[in-house]
Amino acid sequence: MRLIFGQEKATKSKVRSLGTVEALLLMSEWHPRALHFPPETDGWDDDLIPAAPGSHNNNDPNAEPGGRGVEDIIEPARRSDQMSWMLLGCALSLAHELGIFETEGSSSPADEPEWREQIVIRWQRVQRLLYVYINQLAWRIGCMSPIPQSLNHAILGGRKPQGLDPPGSTWLTFMDSWIELTKLAKSVTDMFFPSAAFARQQLHSGRYVGLLEHFRPLLNQWKDKYLQPQVLDKAFYNDLFIEYHFVRVYTHSVGMQAVVERAVAENDPNNFDGVRPMTIDPTDYEYIQEVIDGCGQILQKVTHLAEAGALRFSPVRIVLRITSASIFLMKALSLGTRQAKLQESIEILEKSIKALKSNALDDVHLSTRYATLLDMHVSRLRRNLLASSKVMKSSQDVTRRSSMAPPPWPDNGDRSNPMRAPVLQDPPPDLGFVPSLNDIGADNWLSLPFDPSMAPFDMSHGCQFPMYEGGTLDFLWNLPS
Repeated sequence: MRLIFGQEKATKSKVRSLGTVEALLLMSEWHPRALHFPPETDGWDDDLIPAAPGSHNNNDPNAEPGGRGVEDIIEPARRSDQMSWMLLGCALSLAHELGIFETEGSSSPADEPEWREQIVIRWQRVQRLLYVYINQLAWRIGCMSPIPQSLNHAILGGRKPQGLDPPGSTWLTFMDSWIELTKLAKSVTDMFFPSAAFARQQLHSGRYVGLLEHFRPLLNQWKDKYLQPQVLDKAFYNDLFIEYHFVRVYTHSVGMQAVVERAVAENDPNNFDGVRPMTIDPTDYEYIQEVIDGCGQILQKVTHLAEAGALRFSPVRIVLRITSASIFLMKALSLGTRQAKLQESIEILEKSIKALKSNALDDVHLSTRYATLLDMHVSRLRRNLLASSKVMKSSQDVTRRSSMAPPPWPDNGDRSNPMRAPVLQDPPPDLGFVPSLNDIGADNWLSLPFDPSMAPFDMSHGCQFPMYEGGTLDFLWNLPS
């Protein structure tokens, strides 16, 4: 509070210092326990404030079937990012005040020569951390980054520290890798989701495919260049591994969004009974498989971190990556999968649930709450997907389009074009042929009844990540228990 209100005393102990910026960065990654216990009321005038039209009341656990999930999981996750957003904003303001972003030679970080080089290194570290933390959080919560373009150049184009010891040079290599990945993720967001209207236009027109094909080699190039376990410290490698696969999942989930958006556009928005995403464009199917594989990689890494005893010390950012990845995975499986892929993914989810439960810092940590909720949802997902095979088998001669991309079958019944065949199993490595329903048997293809909440993003609320809108798990809550 002394920092916010400018109540610093004229003593040697300074609050408005570089150390305070570093402390704020730490608090944005590792939250105090008090965050989990918000005030009981919103103020004496809370009852006098009228509700905004069309607003979502996520605080009422009885408002919807998933109300307990909203109360126990989504609200703490939202509070976490809201607190981090304010802390990082304060850190950025203080950094500006201290002149941390000034060009070289315009300010002196320390008068004493013996401390100058050390302070310069700390300044440059803070610059890089602020860039990554703020841009990644803005990307995650759907806000504009407060870092202007001119400041990006000052941070990324500045002189790198020279003569660092091995730990320092390893950290710098890690940060350079992370910055490049952050820039790539920001480019994906700017290209696909500048606005909800533009995003829908891209999805319905099919132009998103060309954009995805532009970003896919860039992701692979980043992986080949930076994700090298022999170069990075083990902890740095694990962090970048999760970050890379999350950007990979986020990028390819545009294909999932396209399938759901087209299904919504083609059917009665008030009645989706009987609608199943049985016909998926081969290109979108490939993207969905990338999502499933990327989520599996993240969750498997979670299990490895738990076995090494490192998961309990992970920052809240990693916990939120885990929760979002598990939701992405369940949504991708719900759109359609083979039994073998379902079994493999369920096993990964169950191991990650066990890891989260056994590696929480305390009983109120977000990982404990989410693991309990995830356990219930995974059981429901498996039960209903397996039950769906009977429905699919009884109606294998009936195909219902849920994607606008593949054209309808010709009236003469010619189905010789494999690119028009329903996608019903994992594609071969070259993805040149997608087998039809009759090739593998309907009981090997599983999908849930269509629900708009299968979409990875809430297009009506700023294209937010899963975990930030109340209906994110409705497609599971609405299933028979």
